[in-house]
Parts: sequence; C-alpha cells; structure tokens
Amino acid sequence: MFNKTTSHLFQKYGGILGDFNISKQTHNNHIELKLKNKKIDSYYIYDEDITITKNDGIVMLVVALNPEDENYEQFVIHRTIRIKAGVAFNFISITTTSKIEINSSKKAKRRITHTFAKRTITYERITPNISINEIYAYYYQVTNANYSFPGESHDMWELTFIDNGTLQTEVDQELFVLEGFDIMLYAPNQYHTQSTYNNKSCSYLTIMFDMECAQEELISKRKFHASRDIHSIINNLVKTSNTEIYYDTELMLCYLKELIIKLFQFDFLLNTSIASTPMQQKFENELLNEVILFINENIYKTLTIEEICLHFSISRSSLQTLFKNNLNTAPKQYISDIKLNKSKLLIKESIYTISEISNKLGFASIHYFSRKFKQQFGITPTDYAKKIYN
Repeated sequence: MFNKTTSHLFQKYGGILGDFNISKQTHNNHIELKLKNKKIDSYYIYDEDITITKNDGIVMLVVALNPEDENYEQFVIHRTIRIKAGVAFNFISITTTSKIEINSSKKAKRRITHTFAKRTITYERITPNISINEIYAYYYQVTNANYSFPGESHDMWELTFIDNGTLQTEVDQELFVLEGFDIMLYAPNQYHTQSTYNNKSCSYLTIMFDMECAQEELISKRKFHASRDIHSIINNLVKTSNTEIYYDTELMLCYLKELIIKLFQFDFLLNTSIASTPMQQKFENELLNEVILFINENIYKTLTIEEICLHFSISRSSLQTLFKNNLNTAPKQYISDIKLNKSKLLIKESIYTISEISNKLGFASIHYFSRKFKQQFGITPTDYAKKIYN
C-alpha cells in the first residue's frame, strides 16, 4: 500500500501546504523537472525549507533523514508540499512521464549526494506477469473403471482438477497419482497420459487455455492439493460457466487467472482444509454467520471466547477451527479487529471522547486501547482524531 505525503508519517520530513501554487508568493527560484526515470542513485539536499508542486502525472518522493543511512521512505506526492532543510530527497515517475516544480529562495543552496553506498533505489512497477488470452475448452468428465488415454502433447495449457476418485497420469515419463481435490497443470508441448487407478471410476474437470507466464516450471509437472480458497475459485468458475450473464466470459478468465496465481503462491500461503462434504460446508457457513452476528450484536461488551462457546454449545477448539478454516484468523483477533474498526467510525462521529470510546467498546483500559489501535493502524487514536479534524 502506498503512503501519500498527506500521511502523518511524512511529518518528520515536511508537511502539506495545500492545493494552491504558492511559488510566486513566497519563492523566487523555480525549477521544473520532467521525469520519466524509474530508479535513482542520488539525493538532492537543500540548506533551507523548500516547496514542491506536482504539475503532471503521479510522482513517488523518496526521502531520507540521512543519505548515508540505508533507511529511506517513499510517498506519493499529494498537494503542494514542504521539505525541511537537510532532508535528502529525489523523485521517481510512477506514470510514463510526470512533471514537478521545486520552489526555493534565491539564496538557498542545493547539493547532490549519492544514496547509501551508491545504492540504486528502483520502483517496482505493478504490471501483469501472467496473461490468460483465451479459454479454448472446459468440460466435466466421468470415466469408467477401465479408462485409459494413451497420451498426447499440444500447444495449449491444460488443467485437470479431480472431483472424485483417483486418476493416474504420466507426464514426460514421470508418474503421478491424483486423488480428490488434486490439481495437475500440463504445460504446452508436455506429453501426458491419463488412466483410472485400481479399477475405480473417476470424475474430473478439464480446462484448455492459452496463457503467457514466466517461470512455468513452478506450476507444471507438479501435483497440487486444493485449499479451501482454491476450491472456492474453481466452484465460482464452474458456476459462472453455466450462466449467460453479460461479461460472464470475462469473469471466467478472471477466476482462471486467480486460480493460476494461487498455484504460483502455493508454497507461500497457509492452506486451509476443505470441508469434507457440501453438507458440512453448509453447516459451517450457517454457524459462522450466526457467530459473527452474535459478535456484532455484542460489540459494546467485553466478549470472551468462553461466552461464545457457551452460547453456541461448541468447544473452544471447534470455534478456533471454524474461524481458521473460513476466515484464516482466530476468533479473538476477529473480535479485536471489528472493535478497532468500529472505534474509527466512533472517532469520526466526534460524539465521544477517546476514553469514552475505549470504555464503550469494552477495552480493559485506554492505554491498552491506544496500543492496539496503533498496532492495527500505525497511528494513535488521538493522532487519528487530530488528522480528521485538522
């Protein structure tokens, strides 16, 4: 998430002067820079306060209190800003090109120094690494116990998701056994066979598609077991394929891309288990909704995990599993999160003091509330209130 120069984090480097151009009122030296660089290896430093105005595009300001220190911060320039004397800074153009204006007095002196150890600071552009251009075919297949496909290779990507049963596949002479909720991706021109296993039938989903991606070796010729998130994406894709709503084909491409991204991230994500049956998932969804409703109805109370377990006649471990599998968080953390989010709304309403909000939401003390608020949002509730009202 980008920080803007309106953030409280920017205050140690300077501040906001407003949406107007003050250069001709308070300064008599103006430098306009046209930017297109995506990296820097040096800083500007002025011996007086200066102002900076962004005139075009989107500009990232890189600032450091000490250019010889490797610590630096980045802010998107918003409004006309002031930079304190002695602060090291430079600019990176986020858009293809951009323009900024530096305003200073004539007697102000500027020097240029290298970044820490001549380190190059580079802006990492947010661009797609994966492109799914077309879905050629998708079908659900139920095979008998004697099914055997001798094998083929083609210039498309092919995804197989096992719904029920067991499927044996050989990929470039390496054998894999796929069971329920397993996924296999065959890369273009990758020879593969498929057959049922142990004389048992199998049902599975196949998707053929055109995709451009780097590091295809990370996801091809490998067996994945679908997490709850991945299984949900597959269900959404299948559900969308059976409707004829405007732009549903675009949505199918989006779901398939999301699925592929999850497979690229597979080793870095904490996978959650899948409900063993649709009936179990339905039960979990209904119970979770009731628990969440109960928490929201009691947001102004000091609600404990024991009270929730007692109210719904479930064990503490069952409640923990319910939240972990469906929301990937602990119930205690969920309660804390919604109380803190509610506190932000109460601060904005400006009806109660910070102390009253802390008591109203059932925090043990105002000090504990302030500490939790800062951990969650990076700012104390008092400073948050000042930021809103100023």
